[in-house]
Amino acid sequence: MDITEESVQELEQPGTPAARAARRKATALPNDDLCTGCGICASVCPVSCISIVVSESNFNGISRIDRERCTGCNVCAIDCPWFAIEMVYPDGTKKAPAEYDRQLQRQRGYR
Repeated sequence: MDITEESVQELEQPGTPAARAARRKATALPNDDLCTGCGICASVCPVSCISIVVSESNFNGISRIDRERCTGCNVCAIDCPWFAIEMVYPDGTKKAPAEYDRQLQRQRGYR
């Protein structure tokens, strides 16, 4: 996808379809090198978009995430003990660790 001056201007105008798409929530992206296939992420996902698939790299398998169904709730990334899931925005930037901490505090009742 080429970035043109018109597409940048469309993104800057609030309410346009391109601007709404650019503000989409981050979705989960597993790191196959860190994933142990423990299944914690799959068990905590509220929309069941995570599955564990067979892998040659480890005994348990690795996480696969249906990014179309992912709501960006961060629960899998917060609960992963090996930090194998990152939340990635559509433009490729990653969610800052401070955002995970704020959400974790909200989930546990600390404001």
